[in-house]
Amino acid sequence: MSIQAFCPKDKLHRRFITTAHVTQEWIVNEHGDWEETIAECIDIVAGPTKGNIWECEICGSEADVFYIPD
Repeated sequence: MSIQAFCPKDKLHRRFITTAHVTQEWIVNEHGDWEETIAECIDIVAGPTKGNIWECEICGSEADVFYIPD
């Protein structure tokens, strides 16, 4: 299944802000405390899902999100 998001204000708005979980590489001190990020995204642990809040990048409206069968 794939995801399809729609802006409720304008169907031509096709870019959204939502959450994804990624792994990063850090430099840490001897206690494991973060000091610096050296790789922003090594792997995607969990991409966006229908359960996330999807916000239209253009107007800020909360999108309508659907699963589309493949």
